[in-house]
Amino acid sequence: MSKDTLTIEAKRENAAMLAAALGIGVEAAGEALQFDVAITADPTDATATAIAVDMASLLGRTIKSATLGEADEAAVVEILIGDVGAKAGLQSLRIRVASEGAVIGGEPARERCAEIPRVLCLLVACYAAAATMQTIFQDRLPFGSSPLSVSFDQLGIEMTEFEAPVDIGHAYLAGAGAIGNGFLWAARHLDFRGTLDIADDDDVSSGNLNRQIWFKKDDIGLPKADRLAALAQGSFPRLKLIPRRLRLQDLSEKSNGPWLERLFVAVDSRRARRIIQREFPGEVFDASTTDIREVVIHHHKQPTQHACLSCIYEADQEEFTREHHIAEHLGVSAEEVRSERISDSAAKKIAARIPNLEASALIGIAYDTLFKQLCGEGTLQSLEGRRIVAPFAFVSVLAGTLLALEALRRRGAERGAADCNYWRVSPWHAPLGRRRVMRPRQPGCEFCDDPVFKAVNDALWGEVGQGPHVL
Repeated sequence: MSKDTLTIEAKRENAAMLAAALGIGVEAAGEALQFDVAITADPTDATATAIAVDMASLLGRTIKSATLGEADEAAVVEILIGDVGAKAGLQSLRIRVASEGAVIGGEPARERCAEIPRVLCLLVACYAAAATMQTIFQDRLPFGSSPLSVSFDQLGIEMTEFEAPVDIGHAYLAGAGAIGNGFLWAARHLDFRGTLDIADDDDVSSGNLNRQIWFKKDDIGLPKADRLAALAQGSFPRLKLIPRRLRLQDLSEKSNGPWLERLFVAVDSRRARRIIQREFPGEVFDASTTDIREVVIHHHKQPTQHACLSCIYEADQEEFTREHHIAEHLGVSAEEVRSERISDSAAKKIAARIPNLEASALIGIAYDTLFKQLCGEGTLQSLEGRRIVAPFAFVSVLAGTLLALEALRRRGAERGAADCNYWRVSPWHAPLGRRRVMRPRQPGCEFCDDPVFKAVNDALWGEVGQGPHVL
């Protein structure tokens, strides 16, 4: 990957994330990320080559450079994949891939990689990117361990199923940001079929390039939905991507009937997910990240007696503190921040508070988006408390990959419907199938416990044990 992939703002986003993880200053974190990695793979080994290409894409969004081929003098770590030798005197991280899983680190044998489905190469690359960061920063990153063994059977998908069609019918993707990018980056290696409307009213910003894997510098300033659909469409011969430059709740086809039958959720806040739940989606596939510590996968299908999006992402103290934090530094009220989008009156307050901002250009922008942008640009340098930081590319792509794999795992009307609805996965440790659980409804849920919402939901999708019907 080119060393010129990232903008200054994108590099600052990465530095802010590393600073939060290491407990150091942003400037020091930025300097710490200026290292080179060499990735060496057997060119005759399709699995090794695929993992190498994916690692270069992921790490190239995070560090100074990740180059394919023989290690050069600038590299501090060499990634060895398959039957290749190490360069003398250079720290190395070896990846071994067998049919049942991958071993990253330790002393795995030097041997040719087994042939595995292409999407699993991407999964291994995500974990290998995390292991690379752990190799560099050692115990300063309080997450990982070596070696890292990724067992493919923990995904709950038989190897014979990876070629099976994933017919999503007419579905929607809410959010064309980091996880939405990662979802389509992974789904292109599966047989997705149908139609997918991509709903997002935001534009690509310079601070997005560290984690939104499809986008490059030429995409800055252009609509995310348009660019993601255009860039990804060629990889989906049986899936039609339709860009929608609107939030999901503002789409013209929204109706009193069950219009939102299947939804993939990739928005970037807990509150946004609770708002989406009020659109009464029939089936939900959701992925989220907790900075770089964890990925959460959630699924439910109405009618259900178990957790909905509002149950999973209930309002908590961290969200409350974050909203007040944003409000304080933008010069608006916390109530205005909870409205999600900047109004005309709020835009004037922000422009009065922060020099060089034009009020007219702020109207309609999400508060989170503006705040992250200002942090990335270094405009807000004296923030107290925890910064709002965006995860590294390999974490967002891992979330998107697991989201795509969940759709494969649950293909068919009732497949897997009763086994779980919630899975927590660490980017730094092997995925464990036993961590899948069935989350119950949350007492006091703002959606499930509202009698009006319940009545509407039952009318749309039927009470438990009944089928859906139109209002």
